[in-house]
Amino acid sequence: MALIKRSGADYKGVLRQTDYYLEKGRRKVKVRVINGKKFQLVSYLRVEKAGRKESAYTIKELTQAEKTALLSKQVICCVKKTRKLWINKNTRIHLDRVDGLGNFLELETVVQGKAVKKGLNEFNKVAQLLGIKAKLGVAGSYSDLAESGKVVF
Repeated sequence: MALIKRSGADYKGVLRQTDYYLEKGRRKVKVRVINGKKFQLVSYLRVEKAGRKESAYTIKELTQAEKTALLSKQVICCVKKTRKLWINKNTRIHLDRVDGLGNFLELETVVQGKAVKKGLNEFNKVAQLLGIKAKLGVAGSYSDLAESGKVVF
């Protein structure tokens, strides 16, 4: 965490998240419960490969009733994690402890429109500050790892 602090990132707190996957594959859809009281529908497209991944996503806030209705459908997989969140400019730094899988560090640089090159430069700078080699990133999402039985510690 000392490296994260030195990178200039601001600590935002701990999030206890449970993700209930309704769809998997290239297009994923999940209901996310945050700290037991905030509910979101998260949909994203991402090619699951080793290294840095690009994704396009949407997040819709849900009511308790909407969450309950969605979870009454087929839930494919459930992933529980405790996330320590840091933010450096447009880059979210996640220190995740995922139940049954282990510990992960995830960088997420959020960009919109034509700012992709600028975002990639920022991502690379933060990765370098933290001593991360993005090309060594895990292939797949936490749901993919959970279903494959791979454990990382």
